[in-house]
Amino acid sequence: MSKKIIAALLALAMVIGLAACGNGGNTSSTAEESSKTESSTAESSTDAGETNTDEGTTIDATGAWIPAAEHEDDAIPGENDDRAFKKFENTVEITFGQQVDPVDTTLPEGDSVDNNQYTRYLEEKFNIKYVCEWTAGNTADFQQKLSLAIASASLPNSVIAPNRNYLVQAARADLLADLWPAFNGYDSKQVKEIVETTGTDGDYRAISNCTVDDVFCALPNITVDTDGVYIYFIRQDWLDELNIEAPKTYSELKAAAKAFMESGKSPDYAIAGIDNGGRTYSNFLQSSNNGYGFDALYQAFNATPGYFLRDDAGKIYWGTTTDEMKAAVAELAEWYKEGLINPEIGVTTNGDNANGVKNGTCGIFMGPWWSLGYGNGDSFKNDPTADWQAYPLYTNDGEWNIHMKDVGTTYTMLSKDCTAEQLEAAVIANNVLVRDESTFDTSVAIGWYPQRNVIAAADECEYEYNALMGILKGEATVEDYQIGGAKYTTLYKNLANDAATLSEVISEDYDPSKELHVTDMDVMTNNGQFNRFYAIFVGDRPYATIEPDKKIYSEVYYTLDGMDQYWTQVSDLEDQTILQMITGKKSIDEWDQFCADWHAQGGDKILEIVEEFLAG
Repeated sequence: MSKKIIAALLALAMVIGLAACGNGGNTSSTAEESSKTESSTAESSTDAGETNTDEGTTIDATGAWIPAAEHEDDAIPGENDDRAFKKFENTVEITFGQQVDPVDTTLPEGDSVDNNQYTRYLEEKFNIKYVCEWTAGNTADFQQKLSLAIASASLPNSVIAPNRNYLVQAARADLLADLWPAFNGYDSKQVKEIVETTGTDGDYRAISNCTVDDVFCALPNITVDTDGVYIYFIRQDWLDELNIEAPKTYSELKAAAKAFMESGKSPDYAIAGIDNGGRTYSNFLQSSNNGYGFDALYQAFNATPGYFLRDDAGKIYWGTTTDEMKAAVAELAEWYKEGLINPEIGVTTNGDNANGVKNGTCGIFMGPWWSLGYGNGDSFKNDPTADWQAYPLYTNDGEWNIHMKDVGTTYTMLSKDCTAEQLEAAVIANNVLVRDESTFDTSVAIGWYPQRNVIAAADECEYEYNALMGILKGEATVEDYQIGGAKYTTLYKNLANDAATLSEVISEDYDPSKELHVTDMDVMTNNGQFNRFYAIFVGDRPYATIEPDKKIYSEVYYTLDGMDQYWTQVSDLEDQTILQMITGKKSIDEWDQFCADWHAQGGDKILEIVEEFLAG
């Protein structure tokens, strides 16, 4: 295992008087110990520190990684004879807390957060029952509830930490289980293969990320690289109607936004933005999936806010407090002043920031690949001819510069009060998500899968884009990607199903030598594949087909020991000031004072800590 990056305990204020949803504010109750059956009981070996199972397989519980190549074959969907997909003899209940999208209307009437097609599948096939203890409707509320649960030592059995600071806080408060025996004993071969894409020879960053003070205490999140690649999305049909070329630079994007408003297509505003609790850019702690932020615009100014970077002399600096960032914020402030951006940016709640996009009155927004298709599905339901397209935003010098994400930014935490069976069940539920996600009816948003924490190979989207385009071009066949086919692999978990359903969504008249448009697809396909294919073929097309000029990485993706006494203050200062400058509540003329305050209030100390850590 690589050198552990020991993160500091972030000071998270306890929220006074916040009642937990669904349980009257009571603390999490520990699930009763279920009676162990022979098939699920693990007896400790007294001489080797190992665990024996009824399958006759020895599980190394000492911390050594078992390579995927040595893992027994996993069951295919519908078969449960493998340990990684076993069905428990008795029902194993897992309580959980979860953020729920308040504007998601995909659940059928009568279904709920813990009673839907996904939870029923887990219970029917594996005897794993998820019971919701509390929910939160937006990012800020979820973080507050989680902070309270940690501070009061009342975590449910399972909850997803939105970044590593929450994981470290819970671990150092002695609230989390040691997951290594359950993970290394019950994770599937497929999960292991994906983990092994994050390093070599047992040195896997996905494992190190989940390790706090030498204890492996969370299930890892491994996301595709393109989750951190920010582009902009625009109504191509509007551009065509107004005879406007797809914008390449920020000035051209501004002109297109003005044209949308002047033509009446966007009567209120042309560019969507974040809602309450969001950030206008990703940072080193949350380096991916920043929907409706302005990351693409910042990159077009050669700005990389929120990252620890090195200058030409090798010295660490903070990416927000730069002249390039000042210029980008000034540009956004001008857009806001001219009414191009949602006037309620940073104020709207419960997903209202997306309403203009969905109802066809806002023609531009920014985000990663999945934001198109998955993220704006209602756009196509409301208007099947809404031809959204995705493009990079270049600098004035014609460069496409992108900041790169961490391996993963969220963590599935399991309480130390969990029984051995509950830990095993959580690992198995994670295996099921990876193996079977593509077989579900994803017209019901996959976010309803309990404790969904994505695990995917870093290049999965680009690999799929090229493989599926190969089928459309006649260079490969659907059968090539099915089990036993010449190109079949378990590493790209959705590919077999995507290949098999390609003809259901893509018109047989589509010319693969041309870019794909909404009119080339069956918008009404109700198995969720339209949304997925739109995200891959259109949303990920820029990153799959264009080589960025620069890929920029943060020198550190976690808070380090010693940062905790400074980070909260400078982070709050930064988040508030940038948003206030964009919305005109503060003048851009106060930029130098903001930078001075950032450094004086703890920024310099943080930079020193990072320098010392990297030097060591």
